[in-house]
Amino acid sequence: MYASICFLALSSVIHAEPERVILEYELGDNLKYPLYCKVGDISKSSWKRSDVPISAGEYIFDKKKYSLDDKSPPEYNLKLKKSLLKNDAGKYSCTEGSKEIKMHILIAKESASIPKHSKSSISSMLGDTVNLWCNATGYPEPTVTWYAYQQTGSGEKLESIGISGNMLGIRNVSQNCNTIYQCQAINSYRMKKPVAKNITLKVDFIPGVFVDIELNDKEISHSGSILGRKQDRVVLSCSVYAVPPPNVTWSRDNITIGTYHHVNDTLEKSSNTDNFLYELKTEALRIKIGISVTLDFTLDADYTFASYHCDAENEVGSNRKTVKIKHVQKR
Repeated sequence: MYASICFLALSSVIHAEPERVILEYELGDNLKYPLYCKVGDISKSSWKRSDVPISAGEYIFDKKKYSLDDKSPPEYNLKLKKSLLKNDAGKYSCTEGSKEIKMHILIAKESASIPKHSKSSISSMLGDTVNLWCNATGYPEPTVTWYAYQQTGSGEKLESIGISGNMLGIRNVSQNCNTIYQCQAINSYRMKKPVAKNITLKVDFIPGVFVDIELNDKEISHSGSILGRKQDRVVLSCSVYAVPPPNVTWSRDNITIGTYHHVNDTLEKSSNTDNFLYELKTEALRIKIGISVTLDFTLDADYTFASYHCDAENEVGSNRKTVKIKHVQKR
């Protein structure tokens, strides 16, 4: 007998979950049917949106926006009088006393958009971890896919990274991560093409300096020095890869020949023209983070047999490559 009484006492405090109804609507629509609810006593009943009261009994707080269905009790149905806006979405609850009887979830259909995202340009250092994000919104829930501009033989091409989701995490950032990333968002509601946002990642690093050598129009390999004789033609091409962009200077021993200034993209030749004539030129490399500064000259005097230095410097640091040209009578 005690067990039976105990069971009945427990069961009396268990409340059933309210009935849930999910309604999807398009912006500007009018709800064809009201939000239905049946109650025992209208005077003890109310409607609210989230925690904001809409009605108390037969009284409506905002009569311009809401009304009660004119059907007789026990129906206590809520009507939305105006065309639906995005901020009309939410939870509408019908209660009687302290008991929640029915819950309507209004969800607005909306094409995908990206209202918030990472800054359009982000700087980092080698080895950092970087998180790029695009907070896509819309209903049905949009799919977010990440792409990056990659260098190809014919130029830049937008290629899929194979990552989906609102956030793209890049660990142990390298020089190769310098590019433009793009997030694309799309859903099935009135969309044929995705919306997209571009985020440029700049990875700052000390200049990498490489020197290619041509002697009499032939490329040669070297270990820091080459052998030449008078009237030989020498072309030293200094390729520099750096972010931020560097200044690049060619010098012979301790004498400056010329400097490339990245700020105004100009090549300034030294005002010291005593005893040497050199041709200097620049060329943008195929990737955006590179510049080539070429020194073209003839070994026409003893002073041209010297050490040639290519120095590159940016805000992160500096680097140098040296080529020493030795004079020989015969090769």
